[in-house]
This record gives sequence, structure tokens and C-alpha cells, in this order.
Amino acid sequence: MEGGAAPEKDCAPHCQMSENNGGDTAQAGFSDQQRSNDTITVVFTADNHLGYTTFGQQPVKREERQQRLRHAFQQATDFAVGQGVDLFVQAGDLFDATTPDERDRSFVSARLAQLRQAGIRVFALGGVNDTPAETHTLLGDAAQAPQVSYAHLGVMHYFPPNPTELEPVMVKIRDVLVGICGLGVLAGQEGNPLTRVHEQSEIERAAVPILLLHAPIEGLTTGRSLLDRRAQVSRSSIEDQSLFRYILAGYHHSYQHLHIGQCEVIVAGATQHIDFSDPDQEPGFVFLGLAADGIRWCKHIVVDSLKLQRLLLQTSELWPDGTSTTASTTDSILEQLQPLCSEETMVQLRLEGQLTRGQYHQLDLNQIRRYGEEHCFALAIDDSGLEILSELEAISAETGERFSPREELMALADEWIAVADDEQEKKALRATKEDLLAAMDEVKRR
Repeated sequence: MEGGAAPEKDCAPHCQMSENNGGDTAQAGFSDQQRSNDTITVVFTADNHLGYTTFGQQPVKREERQQRLRHAFQQATDFAVGQGVDLFVQAGDLFDATTPDERDRSFVSARLAQLRQAGIRVFALGGVNDTPAETHTLLGDAAQAPQVSYAHLGVMHYFPPNPTELEPVMVKIRDVLVGICGLGVLAGQEGNPLTRVHEQSEIERAAVPILLLHAPIEGLTTGRSLLDRRAQVSRSSIEDQSLFRYILAGYHHSYQHLHIGQCEVIVAGATQHIDFSDPDQEPGFVFLGLAADGIRWCKHIVVDSLKLQRLLLQTSELWPDGTSTTASTTDSILEQLQPLCSEETMVQLRLEGQLTRGQYHQLDLNQIRRYGEEHCFALAIDDSGLEILSELEAISAETGERFSPREELMALADEWIAVADDEQEKKALRATKEDLLAAMDEVKRR
């Protein structure tokens, strides 16, 4: 593909519709979909992560990965143009970094020009990855999100994720007044961002009030990041608010359609698998029909993507009698990997359980990595679930005792919390405990 501006592929033969709200799985054609003047049609996407790279990946595969990310986003824009929708909405992390390269910038420029030419209004929200955490660069210049330049050129309306107060954009589409606001979280932020929303007379005028959200939502988080735990949007706060009938959310990489109180919460999900923390659901975008009296349709459109495969092996399987050799252990792993590998597959090998240091050195991880490079698109080895026993720990494991640094830290922290008199001190100790445990888990994953 030359440059970022040229179309990569026609999406029409590849987009597939998932069954939601009673729709049958079919090729993405909606000529039979009932549309009326009071229905606002929307293509909704999020977490496209253009520019995402994997450390250590071969240059050829890295370039193919970049093309797949761009192609998935183009499938959404092509679909929007083909359907002649009213709005194209992007809810955060369009880019994977605050300084995308020129190829990704020019590619997005071409897609936005395509939408503009088709008369489709574009609204975008800043995400965690593509919004500068600092307001100024080291040189003293104002730090701006990459989407700001598109907003200045008039091809999109950009919502920063951390506004001092929500400023709705009011748009009249046919005879329907639509109000749109944007809200998100930044790295290091604490507190439920939805508590910053206050009653506003302007958005209350809208027949179709929409909130673009990029934040962790209670019940959908994995707890892997501090934001998941400290900046979570509670379901009760969604249920208690009365301003927004529709919340279109990014941040989570799996498609969801939730009914919370009087609110419809739709999570677009990512347009590609970014890493192995993603769920197994196929990536895509969402086609919506919104009206003042309720949602008309909500269709998840699946895009072209790599497949994810996972292989979980316990150390008890690899050393059933404790006498396996380096060759037999590695061969056993490769034999189980073989049926999962293909050029269109990303495979995660996860190892779990206790083993001695000698057994760990029997794992020929370099040979396993080379096999992955040759037989699948990407192979990731996750050994964070391994517990390497010292000689003392190996002996204690045989006698039924455990010496776990993690458990010792938890027990000690709980003792300090229990005897602390001041509630503020208890809160500080709990936060420190969470940080230390998260740091220990991160060290084990490396």
C-alpha cells in the first residue's frame, strides 16, 4: 500500500454482522432495515490503536500489523459511506500514541476526507493512549492530541477526555435535535469521571442525548491496570444520571450492549486484537439506529482480523514424574502448539505452576520462540504464572508448607491495616498494598 491515503481494500465482501437485538447473522447489507426521519444512523468505533507495535516483532510482520490496523479502521469508514449514515463516532484511542507517524496521520486524513465528502459528521473523543498526560512538552510547547489538527481543519469535532465542564455539541439532523458530549480518563487519574457530570439545560433540550465515554466501567474491567481500579465508572452512577439516553463507550476491547436504568450503554470494542488480554470475541465496529424513544437497532459488524489461540500448560503436565529432560519437555510443548499455529493466528503460551530452578532451565524458550516466528503470525510466552522454588521452598513444598513472598506481604500489610487507628492511615496502607502487589505481579510477568 503506497502512503497512508490510498484505500487498502474494499470492505464490503468481508464485513460480517453479529446477531444482536434479534438481528440474523448475515452479510452486511441493510436495505431492508426500517429507517425513518426520526432515526439517527451512526457508525460507532473505538480503540483502533493505529500505530500499535509489538516489541521485538520482525519488520515484515510489524508492517503487516500496521496495515491490518489501518484496514480495520477503513472497513468502518467504508461501511459508513456505503450506508450513508448521519454520524461517524470514534470513542478514544484512535491512535496508540500521542505522536503517530506521518503514514498513520495521512491515512486518517484521507478517511476523514472521504466521510466529509459523503456528508457524514465526525465526532471523536481522546483516549488514554492518544491524549498527552502532560499539558506541555519538555520544550514548553502546549501538548496537543493528534486529533486536534483534524478538528482545526473542520473534518471532525474533537472532545478532550478531561474537560473542566461538559460542553455539548447540538446538531439538528432532519427534525431531530441531537446533543453530544465527551468524557474520559487520563493516565494516573482517580475517581469516577461520571461524577463530574452536572445537570445542564443545553443538553436537556436534545431529543437524542449522547455521551461519548472512554473509561473503565464496573463489571467490565479486568483489574490489570490502576485505572481499572481507581477511575471506574460505577453502574449506579450510570443509573442515577438522567442527562444521557445513550452512552457510547470505548476503553474496553470487547463489544457489549448493556441496559442500565434508562440508559443504553454500547461498548464498541477494538477493531483488532491488540494483545492477549483481549477477550476471544471477534473485533469490529457498531452500526446503530438511535431515536428519542429508544434504540432501533444495534449491530456489531465483524472486521478482518487475526485469530487468537491460547495454550495453558501446567508444570505438573510437563514434569509428571519429575525426570523429564530438556528435549522431551520442549518437544512436548511444541507438539501441543503445532495444531494452533497458522499464518493468520496469534498464539499465547501460558505456563503455570511450581518448578525448581533446574526445571526452569530445561525450558528451551528460545527454540519455542523460533518455532512461533516460523509457524504463526505471533507467539507470546507468558510465564508470569510460574513460581520458581528455591531449595528451601522446594523442600517446604514437599512437606506441604508454602513460603510465598506475595502471601507474606499481604499478611504483613493486613496486620498493619488492622492495628492502624486513623482511617486515613488505613486508606493509605491499602493503596500502598495494592501498588506493591501490582508491582510484584508486573515483575513476575516480565
